[in-house]
Amino acid sequence: MVTLSACKWFSKEEKPKLVIINVLDKMLYNDCHIKGSINVPFEEFEQYSKTLDKDTHVVVYCSNYMCTASGAAAKMLKNLGFQHVWAYEAGMAEWYQKGYPVEPKDVCKEKYLTMQISKPENEESDIQVITTDELKDKIKNMLSPSIFS
Repeated sequence: MVTLSACKWFSKEEKPKLVIINVLDKMLYNDCHIKGSINVPFEEFEQYSKTLDKDTHVVVYCSNYMCTASGAAAKMLKNLGFQHVWAYEAGMAEWYQKGYPVEPKDVCKEKYLTMQISKPENEESDIQVITTDELKDKIKNMLSPSIFS
């Protein structure tokens, strides 16, 4: 196995422990995304989910609390029998605002990234939600501690 900064190359027998999926369109993903995440636009998400092992830990995110795509994608995975699924509802905007690692480093120009949007109050959900710091810890422990070096 060869490890390159935020990317891991896996043999056919080896499966990733954690997959972080940005469900925004390709243009927004290319502007700015969590280092080490992949892009699967929401319209393609159901088809892509069929390629994942149901034991994989999956975190799904979109832009911010106003975007419902991460919750919908997480719910879709839960309905398909995935056990380890989280929606990162604070999204790319909060990750960027906290100064955590993003790719590409010098782009990130979309206006939503600097908007201050608070978490909605008392929102009931049947999906697990992960906070920004919980996601940071999960990446360090399961994906690649070097992302934060």
